[in-house]
Parts: sequence; structure tokens; C-alpha cells
Amino acid sequence: LYTAPDCIRCRVVKNFLADRNLAYETIDFQAQKDEFNAFYRKNRPSIYRNPEGVEFPLFSDGETVKQGSGEIIAYLLSGKTMEQCVTRSDLLHGWISGLYPSRCPAGQEGNFLVLVRYLAEGGLKVCIRSDGRNPALLKSLLESGHVGKVSLDVPGPAAVYSASEGGPLSMEALAESIALVGGFKNGEIRILVSPIPREDGTFSWTCKEEAAQAAAMLAEASGNRQLPVVIAVAADDVHGGLHGLEAFDRSRLLPFRSACREHLFKVDVARVADF
Repeated sequence: LYTAPDCIRCRVVKNFLADRNLAYETIDFQAQKDEFNAFYRKNRPSIYRNPEGVEFPLFSDGETVKQGSGEIIAYLLSGKTMEQCVTRSDLLHGWISGLYPSRCPAGQEGNFLVLVRYLAEGGLKVCIRSDGRNPALLKSLLESGHVGKVSLDVPGPAAVYSASEGGPLSMEALAESIALVGGFKNGEIRILVSPIPREDGTFSWTCKEEAAQAAAMLAEASGNRQLPVVIAVAADDVHGGLHGLEAFDRSRLLPFRSACREHLFKVDVARVADF
């Protein structure tokens, strides 16, 4: 376990390892620079640097390298089984994200709950992101008291889900998810403009018409055309990168808002930058 001094995320992983009686070696990147630098040079392509530097902790079992407390604990719990639902966090300053309960494989719900509990009890503020599927796990997470913030991110109409999210969306699941997120004190429902895989194998950004169809779907599922919804642009790590696309110009979102307001009267463009 490669760590940094006074690192809360490192402490979270150490607590997990101690509770599971898992033996490990710690290498402090400042006190043991030579060892860390050798590891970094060897694995540099797979190591992420956020705006503040290398994200710690880093983990290696000799075959696999994982980075960040979420990815490391998920790997220790289930190997690579949870890789699609636990990814790199894109939040700093005490927050952790990269947690997608809608993508959680069947049978891993218990491990997902354990992971979130360790992150929260270790002192991190947990942000989870649903896409409207698997509301049962979402409900358990919100009732656990371990979640600080939740977003319901809808990338387009139901037709895009199998390609972009890895599974179909039902209106019943979406309706339940809307109620859960809408009733959470720090919940936000978003129409997410993101890279969508197309039938010809290419990617393109969610278009205005698809955003409007997503708004119509939200209005139908909730039965509420006054539902508060924002339009946001996916950060490039949320769906695994931009897939060769140019970054989306947020100034283009005003026509999206106009199209969506035909179905949801209170839809607006997110105030903050993409996250």
C-alpha cells in the first residue's frame, strides 16, 4: 500500500485491511522515495494525477494496481467483479465519488454497502450516482445514513440505456429512483449530456432531441411536469473518457433547456461546472 502522510483515504483502506486481518506492507511516498519512484515509473500509465497531484493510496498485489480508497476496497472485497460500478473518484476535499449502484452486478449489493460504510465511517463524504436502475440498492444506501449526496443521471431516453449503461431501464425502476433521489436532502436529478455509443460503433454526444426525450420520460415516470431537473455535461471520466470526441461546449446547453422545457417546466442548466 503506497501512502501519503496524514491521508484520510489511506487511513480508510488501512482500517479495512486491519478489520479483515489482511497483512500488507506500507510504503510512504515521502519517507521511502526510492521505492515509490520505482513503482511509479513502472506503473505510470495506469496512475491518475488529479489537479492536486497523485491520488493516494495506491495498491499493488504484484499483478494488479488499484488507486483510491473506493477502487482498492472494492477490489479487496470482490476482485475485479465491481470494476464497472466502482471507478476513480473525480471529487476532492473530503468527498469521494466514482460509486454507481445502478451498475452493481447481481450478488454484489452487500459488498457495495460494505464499501460505502467504510468510506463514510472513515470520514469521507460519499457521493453516489444512480441512472434509474437498481432502486432497491439505491434505497438501502440512502437509508444507511452513509451517503452525503446522490444524483440521478439520465443520459437520454430508455433506448440508449442498453448501449450506454449496460442494461435496460424500466419505467417502474425510474419512478422509484426519482422518488428516492427527490426525497433525499442532497439529491439532484440531472439530464446528463454524455458520450453515447451508436449502432455503427462510433460515439457522439447526447443530442438535443435525446435530452428532450429524457425530459419527457422523467415527466411521465414521476407524473410531475414541475419536477426540478438540471442539465449537466458528464466529466470525461464518468463514462470512461471522451471516446475521441471534442469536449462539449457548455454554451450549447441553452437550446437543450428550451427543448426539455416542453416537458419539464423547471428544467435548467446546472450552475456548476461538470462533475
